Amino acid sequence: MDIIDKRILFYLLKDGRISQRRIASLLNLTPASLNYRFKKLMDSGILKGFKLYVNPNFFGKYQIFIAFKNYTDIDAGWISFKLKCLEWLNVYGVYGSDNTELKDKIGYMTKELGEPVLSYFPLQSLFRASNLDQKIVEILKVDPRLSSSEISKKINISSRIIEKHIRYLRHRGLIHVAPLIDLGKTDIIIFSIFSKNIDEITVVLQECKLWQFTDGYAGITVCYADNMERARKYIDLARQIDSTADVMIIYDYMFQ
Repeated sequence: MDIIDKRILFYLLKDGRISQRRIASLLNLTPASLNYRFKKLMDSGILKGFKLYVNPNFFGKYQIFIAFKNYTDIDAGWISFKLKCLEWLNVYGVYGSDNTELKDKIGYMTKELGEPVLSYFPLQSLFRASNLDQKIVEILKVDPRLSSSEISKKINISSRIIEKHIRYLRHRGLIHVAPLIDLGKTDIIIFSIFSKNIDEITVVLQECKLWQFTDGYAGITVCYADNMERARKYIDLARQIDSTADVMIIYDYMFQ
């Protein structure tokens, strides 16, 4: 995999709705050349599609991030996402209506997986989705990369209004479109850093950051690197700030 294909995957991981035209511009490629590479990534099974992640806060649910040793795994409808790490942890996003329900679900997971190693309950406020927000989310669940103009045609509302709502939902961290990448077929590095000094860590990881889950103080930052050498550079910068930061290589991820 050459650096151009890696950059395409990076831009898609940052924003799964980025247009091919925009990626072509960023990489100084012709649209035809970018389209050829995009198709090749899909035909080879590296890029398997796209998935809309919806923060449970959008549906009036609370979410906790919790990590267990990865001796075994678990699936459930109330797991919003999962990061599978090569070394010794799997990270789960778990949601529920209130603290009691979250505790019950964590209790069930503990029986199946053992005691949790890390947990983060981020500061969060439940979102009151408008009818338009709900319509947009339902459409994006079916086709996460559908353009605002195409959504506009489906529900007969101005594309500018549609785009404004999508930008707001993304800014609030309520939706994110993620590419489904078979990481085993690539040589890119996706890694997570667990830190108790999330604010300062974020500054040095801004260039590589994909996703972040935090309670405002501690948290998990998921990063991208073209190769192991560059990953080590980011890890060294992070550990200069937090020498106790844990680093895990992610070999698979899932969004519900």
